[in-house]
Amino acid sequence: MTYRTWSKVESKKSFLLLSILSGISLSVQAQAVEQEWKFTLKNAYIERDFDSSAVKDIGSWSQATSLFYTSKMKDTPLSIAGSPITIGANASTQYAVRLSSDKHVPDAILPFDSTTQSQAADYLKYGATLKLGYQNTLLSLGELWLDLPLTTVDGSRQLLTSYLGGNLRSQLSDQLQLELGHVTKLSPRNEEDFRKFSYTARGVTTYSDGLNYIDLRYQILPNLKTEYYFGNLDNLYNKHYLGVEHNWKTDDFSLNSKLKYFNAQEDNNQLNIDAQNIGLLETVKISNHSIGMGYQQIIGESAYPLPDGFLPEPYFINWNATGFFKQDEKSYHFIYNYDFKDYIPGLNTTVKYVSGHNFKTADGRENKESEANFIGNYAFQQPYLKGLALQYLLIDYNVKHGTDFTENRFFVNYSKKF
Repeated sequence: MTYRTWSKVESKKSFLLLSILSGISLSVQAQAVEQEWKFTLKNAYIERDFDSSAVKDIGSWSQATSLFYTSKMKDTPLSIAGSPITIGANASTQYAVRLSSDKHVPDAILPFDSTTQSQAADYLKYGATLKLGYQNTLLSLGELWLDLPLTTVDGSRQLLTSYLGGNLRSQLSDQLQLELGHVTKLSPRNEEDFRKFSYTARGVTTYSDGLNYIDLRYQILPNLKTEYYFGNLDNLYNKHYLGVEHNWKTDDFSLNSKLKYFNAQEDNNQLNIDAQNIGLLETVKISNHSIGMGYQQIIGESAYPLPDGFLPEPYFINWNATGFFKQDEKSYHFIYNYDFKDYIPGLNTTVKYVSGHNFKTADGRENKESEANFIGNYAFQQPYLKGLALQYLLIDYNVKHGTDFTENRFFVNYSKKF
């Protein structure tokens, strides 16, 4: 096991700048958070087989054990205009051990030592958060769990991505929520330590001193909401996001519409980042059936940028294992979901297909790609198995000029709150 190393300065900061959560969102209503422990087990088998003898297959089998703590907010002797300032803390430990043999290739799941060409036998993440609350405002300092463009918690492999910094969330009115943040570092899903944000293009890696962001969410009507996000990834690029979502429901029918726009522009003249992403997704739900169709297009002088560290962009309309964010790429999205609740409660399945075209290879050839997914989820309903769930994911990727692959992911999850 490789333990995190901290400088003396970082150690002092970490005493105050602490945090953690997983699957438990921080409430803007600071007073409403109750004390909670959450224990989780996750067994993950992931295997990607490439359709080329020149590319080594990747994957691993691992077992994780994690414990998360969320404290209740407690009054302090301090108050403003008669309302007390409250204080609380969160803490966590995530640990995973490799059960499979070492394939000596990086799999983006386990830490990998490029010098010895070996996968880590195990790895550990830990942290804590200091929380300060006042009325409808909550300040969190430490390890952050963010559900935002550019910074999201990735649960698609084994241990979770997290971030180090501070953010402030405030419910300004019944309709408007504000979040401000400064994120100094990230801990990717396949690493233990926190490190600086970075972006690699044409073999050159550029580092950032941090991310400053603002996120505004406004509920225009009960069935219509918007979100605006601006993030400055210092020395890398600026990102704007605008999203609009509308829901129309009757007793047994609903129509969900999402329109999303992203704009990324360089904050460093050496990077040549200039990309926009516009997407539309329409989802119809009738009884136990959900059918969705979407379109996404990349516009500009570059591919849409993603920071190093395998940070996903699930805000995209077409976010899959392969992303569909190449320069000028146009992609079409079809998804079908069925909930078996009337026959096998706890079981639901999803079929997804995305086709992308209108982009080129590095040597200028016209290219196209497609990805098909099958996802099956089952949560046990028996009282003595409560908290136990299974998930299976099949990915079939095909590309005209490149390497096809097939990937299988199988998870056994267990969680218990107390």
